[in-house]
Amino acid sequence: MQKKTKYDKLVLILIKNKREEDLEKYINDIKRVNQNMGCNIKVIYGILIIMVVLMIIKNVVTNMEILIIIPVLIMSIVLHELAHGYVAYLNGDDTAKIQGRLTLNPIKHIDAFGLLLPIFLILTSSSFVIGWAKPVPVNYYKLNNQKSSIFYVSIAGIVTNLFLAVIGALCLRFLTAEVLANKYIYLGIVYLIRLNITLAIFNLLPIPPLDGSKIITAFGSNNLKMGLYRIERYGFIIIMLLLWTGVLDIVMNPLYKLFYSIINLIIGA
Repeated sequence: MQKKTKYDKLVLILIKNKREEDLEKYINDIKRVNQNMGCNIKVIYGILIIMVVLMIIKNVVTNMEILIIIPVLIMSIVLHELAHGYVAYLNGDDTAKIQGRLTLNPIKHIDAFGLLLPIFLILTSSSFVIGWAKPVPVNYYKLNNQKSSIFYVSIAGIVTNLFLAVIGALCLRFLTAEVLANKYIYLGIVYLIRLNITLAIFNLLPIPPLDGSKIITAFGSNNLKMGLYRIERYGFIIIMLLLWTGVLDIVMNPLYKLFYSIINLIIGA
């Protein structure tokens, strides 16, 4: 093995310092975006949280099924984010591990609004249910290969959701009728399938900060990356507009049917 010279060591130190500077800039950019969040959005957050909490209290009293749905939802969004962090770790970035995010502890991952919104959508019988956890921190400058590693990290959560949906479909196919006769078990499995297919499709949308936008930037030009970065602070507003105007349903419904058919094909249903 070739021995490293003083020059080689100096170069490695400079690269490490550059990466640390890039990470610090990345964190500062995130803080700046959050600080610039308009008061109107915060008001919407507050109103929605109050509405969801009241609806949960009412439904828990009248309908115990919500107690089955919430754990399935938490598990799905936590595993989605954990997959991002673990794949990033395998590709050279230990940021998520250092910050304690490579854990199954849901408290480390849950975003209050990202959890309450899907519960609100479930309780209001929405056609689609979307949600998210706190994004796992990824320092793209630490990844072994900028293009392929970013792609693997970005698609990891989507693949995890589809895997969970397949597991649910296999349960429906091979569990005995006696087991599935329990309505709570059946409901949990059905929601596991539906929710994870929906989360996978939702995250494929090329709207920052969703995974679809990261997948595009992995192989896109610098101009495309900068364009997506500029609109990232408006991503939540864009998503909400698409949801409440029904555009999200129009886009996601055929994709949902396609993915559902593919999963049925895989399990031989």
